Amino acid sequence: MQTTPLWPARLDHIRRDSDAPDRLVAFYRDAFGMAARELGGGLWLLDGFNRRLLVGPGEKGGQNLSAFRLSDKAQLEALRAHCTAQGLKLLANPTPLFADGFALADPDGRILAFGLPDAKFPVPPPGPGAQALPGRLQHVVYATTDLARLIDFYVGKLGFRTSDDVMQGNQVTATFWRSDAEHHSLAAFRAPKAGGDHHAYETTGWGDIKLWADHMASLHIKLWWGPGRHGPGNNLFFMVEDPDGYKVEISAELETMGPEFEARRWEHGERALNLWGGAWMRS
Repeated sequence: MQTTPLWPARLDHIRRDSDAPDRLVAFYRDAFGMAARELGGGLWLLDGFNRRLLVGPGEKGGQNLSAFRLSDKAQLEALRAHCTAQGLKLLANPTPLFADGFALADPDGRILAFGLPDAKFPVPPPGPGAQALPGRLQHVVYATTDLARLIDFYVGKLGFRTSDDVMQGNQVTATFWRSDAEHHSLAAFRAPKAGGDHHAYETTGWGDIKLWADHMASLHIKLWWGPGRHGPGNNLFFMVEDPDGYKVEISAELETMGPEFEARRWEHGERALNLWGGAWMRS
């Protein structure tokens, strides 16, 4: 297993794009208990206690930026040097929420940023209502038509660790990668079209799942999938759809494991995605 300066890295924020960004801003503000502020150029920041995302104009359903927070300047510089040695093209820091950082484009053209948070955007304390519900931004998932290329990039070159693979015969159809002790901060599914799949907020337990579901019900937001329990990661979950049809997950009890944990394999099928019942099959 290749050791790289990536470990540990934690998902800090993502960017969602839309042809109707104002509608997305209102949805995430209300449904996920985040305050909204305009940063200029049509870009919005939505943030709450341990969760934040950017929303901007673009393709409907777009999710083309995932930003990972590193521990300190030394780790950032070591990872920058590692990526250069791997022959990867370094891009300028693409997010206003990092004071220092760089980015890469993955094989599907998504932007992956690494950096250090800008003190101008501190983590806000819990607020009233839904802002008080625990929900730390925890992972993001992609759909791809070429999973092998993504595995080579994220695992082979960057050093993400594989926690679980879902297999169809001798082919990987889904894979879950970790960059710290949590089961996955990134995952990818084979699908007919590349794009954003979903992102997730991790809570403190089953009671939080109930409170979040009650909150969604108060806003007349239907649960799109779940509640259930995933096979890989063993986490409780439910999902809703935002106004663009992009999926958002509330999760609890995600597994933890060390960097040397050996990847497991699951047979392709509903049980891998939901031990309790039906599944969202991407391929």
